Amino acid sequence: MSLTTAPKMPNPGSRSQNGQALPFALAFAISAALVALLLFNSGMLANSKTRLQNTADAAAYSAGVLQARDHNFSAYTNRAMVANQVAVVQLVSLKSYLEDASNTHQRMSGPILTLEELLPTSKPNWDFAKSLPVETVSLNFSTLAGRAVTGLDKLIVAFEKAQDAHHKATLLDMVMVADEVVKRNDPNARVSQGTFTLGRTQVQVRDWADSTQSHKANDDSATADRFADVVVSENSTDQFTRNRFSSPTPRWYSEVMPCTWAPNYVSSFTTFNFAHAGGSILSTDKKRWLALDATLGGGLTTCTFWIPCLTGICYINVSSILIDDNFGMGGSGGGVAGAFGGYDSATGYRKNPSSTAYYGGAMVNPLTMLPAGIRYNRGPGNTLDSAGGLQDYYRDVANPTGSIPQDQAPENNGGAYPITIEIERPANTINTSSKLMQASTFLKINDGLKSDTMRTLSSAHTFFFRPKTDDSNIFTRQGWGRADSKAELANLFNPYWQARLVDRSQADRAASWAAQ
Repeated sequence: MSLTTAPKMPNPGSRSQNGQALPFALAFAISAALVALLLFNSGMLANSKTRLQNTADAAAYSAGVLQARDHNFSAYTNRAMVANQVAVVQLVSLKSYLEDASNTHQRMSGPILTLEELLPTSKPNWDFAKSLPVETVSLNFSTLAGRAVTGLDKLIVAFEKAQDAHHKATLLDMVMVADEVVKRNDPNARVSQGTFTLGRTQVQVRDWADSTQSHKANDDSATADRFADVVVSENSTDQFTRNRFSSPTPRWYSEVMPCTWAPNYVSSFTTFNFAHAGGSILSTDKKRWLALDATLGGGLTTCTFWIPCLTGICYINVSSILIDDNFGMGGSGGGVAGAFGGYDSATGYRKNPSSTAYYGGAMVNPLTMLPAGIRYNRGPGNTLDSAGGLQDYYRDVANPTGSIPQDQAPENNGGAYPITIEIERPANTINTSSKLMQASTFLKINDGLKSDTMRTLSSAHTFFFRPKTDDSNIFTRQGWGRADSKAELANLFNPYWQARLVDRSQADRAASWAAQ
């Protein structure tokens, strides 16, 4: 008996299950590919968006820097204008002072003082002063001073025009420079046209442009007073300009012995000196610089003799007053830069320092008031420049005398006029799957960019920043205070303007969305 193995019966369902894993494998592969493409697209879009945002930030910041530079240029030129105005009044002061010195020097050689000179035995200061070429110096200086003052006044006018030209150039350059920065950072990007370049950005540029303006510098307005106050301030002018009270070098003092020839001479004492005072002021209408100097010479001589008397010896003191060679009326000097005419005020512009009143006190000083009064009635003489005085314009913030904000945050201190730049990049310049697999109709993911363009916004502004200390309250009224405990507001007299990026406003975002 033999054993046999039963034949294996076939499974009727095995043939139909062959290859069922393939669809799942294909579905997984397609899903993985789509995920990979999605990640690739997301990475490329995120990278492009970051680069585009950085480019927009650079463009907006560059526009803000141009704004800050324009404000700082105005500040530097305002300072130069003030310095030149101070130089003008210094020249006017020197002209008046030297003219008075020349007048005094001439009187030293007059017949009265020459007669008195026969008596002294020692007068070194007097002899030294007489040897100086004062008249020649005064004459030459007057000639050169006229040219210098005219040149300085023209330079001030040139600064005025430079401020205006620089401001207008900045208005034209901001968007152009922003576009150039965009091209250099991302050649595929450009500043958006339409709503921003021709619309909202231009409105912002115009608002910023109107935040500063040229103000009159020599009328009776508060803004003109603002400029004049800086020019005549004791922090701008020097003591010589304001008050030239002094005692000139030529003098005698106890060196003259006029009565030693007398056999009964005991002692003698002689003094002779020149009293001088002068000062310079800005005229009431701010269109003239006026200077006046006055000098009066005088002294006293005494001689003591002994004579016999009932008690033995008596002493007699004989005194006499010495006067200068203008019969006690002294001499003077004058100067003016501005329209011809006489002195129109003894105090001038109301904010002139008190030390300049009555021309450095020359008109109220008992020793100089006589020659000063004579000169005041006679006038200051020939002008060094008929177009002198404060020139016509200077640039400052639009409302420099307005209300003072309670908070000194940048937005409230000149930074209320941001400029917003929108830039864009076409979708076909971004290496996403749609571009790399243009021929494929099976594996393709839409970029999802509206209007097939990637856009982004950036804003920047310029603000005035002169802090006292670096602390947590830096953007508060306290933190903004100066060393003199005063909070300095935005102005174009100090070059403390700078730029920074700021958040885009909701209105900017809405304008961008509406344009897409």
